[in-house]
Amino acid sequence: MTLKLEDISFSYPCYDEKSTPEVLFNHLCLEVGDTESILILAPPGSGKTTLCSIIAGTAPLHTGGTLEGSITLCGKAKGAPHEDIDLLSLVPQDMAAYFITSACEDELASPLEALGVDEVLMSSLVGKALSSYVLEKYRGTDPQDLSGGEKRRLSLAVAGIVEPRIIVYDEAFDDLDKDWKLRLRDEIASRRHASIVTSCRFLPLFSSLFDSIYRLECGRLVPVSEAEAMEEGAFDFHPYDGHVDGSLEARDLAFSRGAFKLSVPSFSLKRGEVVSLTGPNGSGKSTFSRILCALEKASGDILLDGQVVAKVKELSRRVGYVFQNPDSQIFLPTVADEIGYALGWLGLSKEAARQRVEETAALYGLEPAESASMMSFGRRKKLQCAVYHCLDRPYYILDEIESALPYQEAADVVEKLASRGAGVLVISHDEHFSSHIASRHYVIEEGVLHEAL
Repeated sequence: MTLKLEDISFSYPCYDEKSTPEVLFNHLCLEVGDTESILILAPPGSGKTTLCSIIAGTAPLHTGGTLEGSITLCGKAKGAPHEDIDLLSLVPQDMAAYFITSACEDELASPLEALGVDEVLMSSLVGKALSSYVLEKYRGTDPQDLSGGEKRRLSLAVAGIVEPRIIVYDEAFDDLDKDWKLRLRDEIASRRHASIVTSCRFLPLFSSLFDSIYRLECGRLVPVSEAEAMEEGAFDFHPYDGHVDGSLEARDLAFSRGAFKLSVPSFSLKRGEVVSLTGPNGSGKSTFSRILCALEKASGDILLDGQVVAKVKELSRRVGYVFQNPDSQIFLPTVADEIGYALGWLGLSKEAARQRVEETAALYGLEPAESASMMSFGRRKKLQCAVYHCLDRPYYILDEIESALPYQEAADVVEKLASRGAGVLVISHDEHFSSHIASRHYVIEEGVLHEAL
């Protein structure tokens, strides 16, 4: 038996003296065999990431809280994270928060250095990992400067470089393009190590992959069949059925930075429609998004309602861009603070603003008093969308909105933002999701963005 969790109960510290700590897990148990693969499904805020942190040993060590129960790893009591580097690796959901160096090669070398690996062997292993995950050209690059998918590949490479007995993949399929998702699937299927995968939704490529599937429910793991998991992943989407005049277009855009180049001969997004954009990791999807909302400059023309945009401020006022990583946009203490800050631009009275905050928070299933920094990754993404909902932009760009959200919740967010006739561009690596919600599709191939036929 590689891993055994017995009677795990956990609660985070309570910072409000008037409240009592909420018990997140209640006598949770799990056993993972030597080459067994386990899938744990649960919506945002259920405790998937906390469970992964407990298994990895970073909670409550770095988070605080009260942990009860026992964890056995490879036949002995689970030690501190640095004591089990050769036995267990974690691929974290928020990769950027775990990177500790300023160069990809150093990030890969870190676990090897901790194990005292010979310098010559270390250099060889780092080189192989960079090559295997197609990161050679980023050898000296700061991990924080990589695209979302490239960061994910680096985190996978770091987790596997010591060939541990078990790897915990926390929402690790997110941010990866189709080919890399399939590669990760094959890696887990090869059974070279035990695997625990968490996800908020059952992806089609999960079919026949796992030995056991669990739903994290009321603090415990409940076994479910693959058929039940697939059924829970079904979703509905209702497109906007009205008519609003207006369009956001791009013509003959060209962008370059170093060796990276992106060309956009033609792009259009009409109000009231949802279109998707796909492409390999690092192909320029987020760069194009930043150009459309004036965060990057490119040659060529961007048009609003048929007129060339002369002032870049006009783009920032009309195009709302929901970043791939919510922590790049969320910076205030509570949900009410974040939404209220956005409403400050509208000149509402104090009472009207308070009411709007409550209405918007309720619409997105959030509590005004919630601590933004303590919410799950998926709930922080919903908060981003709630903020822009208040600003009522005519165009929205949603970068990987389905990441860390169940399909239905992600579809509901798109539906809400489009409900008043906004045009929505959805950037996604999930073809199953994008094909169900978008009426037209764009793709970036070999540095050129074009409409898919």
